[in-house]
Amino acid sequence: MLTYTIRRLIQAIPIMLGISLLIFMIVQLAPGDPVDRFRTPQVRPAQLEALMRLYGLDRPIWEQYFKWLIAFFQFPFNEAAWGYSFNTNQPVRDMIFDRIPATVTLMGVALIVTIVVSLPIGIIAAVKQYSLADKIISGFATIGYALPSFLIGIYVLMFGGVWLAQLTGGAISFPLFGKQSLGKEGDVLDMAWHLVLPVTALAIQSIAGFSRYLRASMLDVLRQDYVRTAKAKGLSGRKVIAKHALRNALIPFITLIGLSLPALVAGAVITEAIFSYPGLGSLTINAIGANDFPVVYATGMLTGFFVILGNLFADILYGVVDPRIKY
Repeated sequence: MLTYTIRRLIQAIPIMLGISLLIFMIVQLAPGDPVDRFRTPQVRPAQLEALMRLYGLDRPIWEQYFKWLIAFFQFPFNEAAWGYSFNTNQPVRDMIFDRIPATVTLMGVALIVTIVVSLPIGIIAAVKQYSLADKIISGFATIGYALPSFLIGIYVLMFGGVWLAQLTGGAISFPLFGKQSLGKEGDVLDMAWHLVLPVTALAIQSIAGFSRYLRASMLDVLRQDYVRTAKAKGLSGRKVIAKHALRNALIPFITLIGLSLPALVAGAVITEAIFSYPGLGSLTINAIGANDFPVVYATGMLTGFFVILGNLFADILYGVVDPRIKY
């Protein structure tokens, strides 16, 4: 397993290089540039040219790319390796590292909630196929999967932050924005209370997809001969599901978990913007709107890293769930 992991990490190097080139070209092809906000009648063309030289935007595209790429991988040794934000003039590395814990917490809690909720309802929907419970679960899963993430976020914000407070007379009211309340820095319960709405918004769509995939996988496994043999031997339904059916049905489910990491990152961008959550998502949105190239490059590369990490995580879990899989 260790050899396989090392080999996969080595294989990830050309993938990351391809991702870096793609991100760089997309940003360069986007309309506008970082000095657009200075283009006013009061600013002379010479000053704009000086800013272009300061940011290195006057150099050839290939030179900008290679200079950024070489510097990017020096981040452990140099705080300025990822460059400086065009808006705040802060080191991009420090800005990213300040936001990573918040985003990882949001994504991690959302993933845990997704797995904990989708596993039982997916199993129930498969075991009780075509029952009322299956129809209700399938109906809600279809709705949750069909709604776009930004619309889910707005609905959750309105219901949990506004309507619920009105219905209960203010007895239950979730925070509408932020990671914690003023004066309660470091309060774990306050941070958890602030996570309720964004985690719900981020997990709804994932739960819908996960439960549907698990239901389909369980239905396929329950029709296999070894499951019928286990039932014929007199094993209880619970043991048949837990020890025989579920373990084999989890293999495609694990694939989905690994591939869900980039989806969670993408969903976090929208969710953090809606709930004003101070993570990488809101930082990315602000950077895109302001043409803050260094920040967009860094967050894009981190998203690509999460994609590779998710696939590697899924492959490693295959061997844990199914001992027949060897690397």
